[in-house]
Amino acid sequence: MDTAPPVAWAAVPGGRLALLEIGTAGTPTLVLVPGLTDGVTPVTSPRARLLYTDVPLPLERVRGLIPSYRERLRPGTSTRDLAGDLAAVLEHRLTAPAVLVAHSLGGMVAQHLAADRPELVAGLVLSATTARADERLRGVLARWDRWLGAGDQERFRRDAIRASVTGAARSDHLALDAAAQVPPAPARAVARHLVLSAACAGHDATDRLAGVAVPALVMAGGRDELIDPTAARHLAEALPAGEFNLFDDLGHGFPEQARGPFQARVTRFLARLGW
Repeated sequence: MDTAPPVAWAAVPGGRLALLEIGTAGTPTLVLVPGLTDGVTPVTSPRARLLYTDVPLPLERVRGLIPSYRERLRPGTSTRDLAGDLAAVLEHRLTAPAVLVAHSLGGMVAQHLAADRPELVAGLVLSATTARADERLRGVLARWDRWLGAGDQERFRRDAIRASVTGAARSDHLALDAAAQVPPAPARAVARHLVLSAACAGHDATDRLAGVAVPALVMAGGRDELIDPTAARHLAEALPAGEFNLFDDLGHGFPEQARGPFQARVTRFLARLGW
């Protein structure tokens, strides 16, 4: 695996956030907006930095910018607040509009960013996300919050794997987690996760999507235990230039589990944008 990219820091109103840069400099920019994993495993962690060097995206011909969420998050932060932080970074880091590649919570943030700051966004690739949190999603988040609050991080991690990975790969991921002996995340990281979880549970951008005119590729896993694939389809239909793709037998983590097909679909989408 490649050497982990260095961490840079960017100022946002009242704080700062970390970001990584990967891929090919001087080329169009993909902004990888992270999901809920950025809570206990932010981009500053060595584990996350190494994983981002191997994302299933065509980084040989684009630049990848990976912002973390704000270092210190206040309770009550919303997905729209998180989008405001991201906009404050991108307006100084972009020379042309970027395509946002955003998973789960990241896709929720990307919806608000595209609505509020359309001049920063050339297109959207939204995976395993929805326009509005429902009881299905809130139920899973509440379970994870309860376990993390009680200090049972292993149970949280293993349940997250079961919710994200399907088939034989699930057993492999569980075995790798057990062998890795992951050290406990510090209390401040758990607190950060809980703020992001609450933002996710409260997300609702349904009244804003009609104003998002950029091309959007929405993808879902047919066996996603967090995001109802029907809700993802409705998100694509609500976006004026949205299209929908379904990975029938895969769950919430389908971009990683179906690396080749996922990258191929993103590459075709970028080609239609002239990238």
